[in-house]
Amino acid sequence: MLHSRRGRCLLTIATGFSVAGARAWAVDASDLLVYSIGPIRVRPHAAVAEQYNDNIFYRSSHTNSVSRFPAESDFITTISPGVSVQLGRREANHFILDYTLDKSWYLDHQDEGHLDHAVSFNTFLEGNRLSLTGSDHVQYLSGILGGGQNLGARVTRYYFADDYRLDYRLGERTSVYADGSFNATDYQKGVPLYDDNAIRGTAGFSFKATEKTSAFGEFYYGQEATDPNDVSLTKGPHADFFGGFVGMRGDFTSRLKGSVKVGYESRQFSDGTPAASSPVVEATLDQRFSDRTSLSLSYSRRNSLSVQAAGQGYTSDGLSGQLRHVLTSDGKLTALLGGTFENDDYEKVALAAARHDQVYRASFALAYNIQLWLAARLAYQFEKYDSNVVIDYHVNSVTLSIQVGY
Repeated sequence: MLHSRRGRCLLTIATGFSVAGARAWAVDASDLLVYSIGPIRVRPHAAVAEQYNDNIFYRSSHTNSVSRFPAESDFITTISPGVSVQLGRREANHFILDYTLDKSWYLDHQDEGHLDHAVSFNTFLEGNRLSLTGSDHVQYLSGILGGGQNLGARVTRYYFADDYRLDYRLGERTSVYADGSFNATDYQKGVPLYDDNAIRGTAGFSFKATEKTSAFGEFYYGQEATDPNDVSLTKGPHADFFGGFVGMRGDFTSRLKGSVKVGYESRQFSDGTPAASSPVVEATLDQRFSDRTSLSLSYSRRNSLSVQAAGQGYTSDGLSGQLRHVLTSDGKLTALLGGTFENDDYEKVALAAARHDQVYRASFALAYNIQLWLAARLAYQFEKYDSNVVIDYHVNSVTLSIQVGY
């Protein structure tokens, strides 16, 4: 029975290749994957993925752990249909709405199957001196929750993120801007976690230092609050924060581009208790070594609130990188090597001990662009979580996926 089920999972992916190939011979792909309704373009898209995961419940491998259950593995099949609706051109004024549904089935743990939804909306409007850039994201997730909030079980949660920026060009070299952002995570009632929401307003200026680089400075103010989902949790104070950055962005050399900004943030809790204040950093750099090889690096240092203890702040340092190399002369086969490291230091508060978490991730993938509208990907990922308070675990996964759509 096990082998027959596994065969059906893998057959799903093989069928996707066959159907897509047959359609490519019969009709032009754009006839099926792009529809025009006046100035609006509708692009359906779909993906099928088969994954082997050796620790689906994020259980610890340590024999002395509080978790007395061994790690459990499974094969997970995910089908992801969706649609993108676009008004305008991507390189000019536009509105783009995208919706994706993820339906996942577990081969052995059938009760863990779940349905997720993701919606995004992107806006770009530009006039003579004024421009508006905006993004909105909403996710409904219902899978097994891991990471620092690891509960080892399915948890329904909503994630919201909105960010809008208004730029006004004063002259050939100088511009000013205002940015407003909001993000929130809402967990299901009854779980021992806090909902979290943060709102921030930013005002800044930019000066064109050279033809391809700009210097900028900005000041921001915001609030972050948590709300308990269980009667056993106490209500904590919200945090007020303010800070500023100075930085540079643009093409630093013919092969190196990106953005680097450094600053300082001060925080205080609404009930007067001390809160973390520290330097903050955001940096992204892209280095092109040749026409086939490039490297992307990013680093951030930020402050936030714990969703597991009332009034507990923490400082997070995150470093990630990805090396990309095109293997074939036609550009269709690409290898990607990536890794991330995150270090989270939590403050000691009355009801929670000082906590130190570290997350390591490494990945390798081969991506093959069969056609402009058809791509396949084989990927391996390793994740390791270390903590002196919450559970430690490591996970290995291998995923084969196929994407159809422009």
